Amino acid sequence: MWLALALVALTAYYTDATDAVAECPPGCNCQLKSADMQLYVDCPYLLSYIDEEKLSQELDSMLSADHFVERLTSLNIANTPMTRIPAPVCKLLNLSSLNLDHNNFSKLPDNCFTKLTKLVTLSVKWNSIIGLQDGLFDGLQSLVTLDLSHNHISFIGLRVFSNSSDLTSLRSLNLDYNRLTSLEPWWYYRCILGNATSRVRISLSMNLISNFTNKLHLKFLCGMKRPYGYLGLYRNRIIHVMDIFNGWNIAGDSIFTTVWCLKNFKAGHKFMEFDIGGNTYACDCTDFPFYCLARTIPNSGMMNDVRCDQPSFYSSIGQKMQASRIPLSEFVCEIRNRCPSSCRCVYRPANATLHVYC
Repeated sequence: MWLALALVALTAYYTDATDAVAECPPGCNCQLKSADMQLYVDCPYLLSYIDEEKLSQELDSMLSADHFVERLTSLNIANTPMTRIPAPVCKLLNLSSLNLDHNNFSKLPDNCFTKLTKLVTLSVKWNSIIGLQDGLFDGLQSLVTLDLSHNHISFIGLRVFSNSSDLTSLRSLNLDYNRLTSLEPWWYYRCILGNATSRVRISLSMNLISNFTNKLHLKFLCGMKRPYGYLGLYRNRIIHVMDIFNGWNIAGDSIFTTVWCLKNFKAGHKFMEFDIGGNTYACDCTDFPFYCLARTIPNSGMMNDVRCDQPSFYSSIGQKMQASRIPLSEFVCEIRNRCPSSCRCVYRPANATLHVYC
């Protein structure tokens, strides 16, 4: 008798879940894996002619079904023209995975994700999101992976990622291919939550970052908590490495000591990686300490793929040379302040000599 009752309940469960997919909006494909309650909604043919409001209403109605609200653990909505996330998503309290890629969302809703405290993975890449406001991800202590790449994000609220007592499980944050022009040092508060076996990976490659602000008032000292992770700034619009250190107030008295502490060297291993390559730098005296450092700590990786945008630093076949391969004696600085009129003053930091050509 118990077996018969179990079979009846199980049949009702599967039938109920299957009936819900019958409410799938016209033109969309909806698949439900009933065993673990994973719902996939794909609308690949609707972008050009579907009525967005009608589609939103249909999705709202489908996702409001009791069995989804009570049991759905994974939701994937893709390829819709919708500009807002369906409101019922915020009521799916058992979600551990939410994938909203390839839509047209321009803003993430307030007071929505904060309710989904069981979320482990959240992906909203390939949308049109323009910014991240404070409070978006508060309380998501189970979240491990957050992907916001391929959007139009141009600003991040000061508190979104700077509270080290929040998002304590976050280990992967992808903000590649956005429109950020400036960056606060919130990465530090994320990476100090990592450890030797579980590092925090933050990627901000292919943005427009050239300005490094410090409204968080970070002042890094070697006695502070060491970061464990990776910060990717590959192919941004950085001109000088010193802009990063000065902007974030982490230059300290010694570049060598500061870099050693930031990269968290222990027993010959570095537990924090920085990728600032992929673009061209001024390669003048401003960053000379880093060029020296690249020789002193060859395995620091600090200047990997950093190339110089000066005519004198081009190879014989016209390629920009890597900064780490240029002899230190070739770095020179034009001195204009107090240089005699009709003269050219050049400083060579490698041997601390000043040349005056008149």
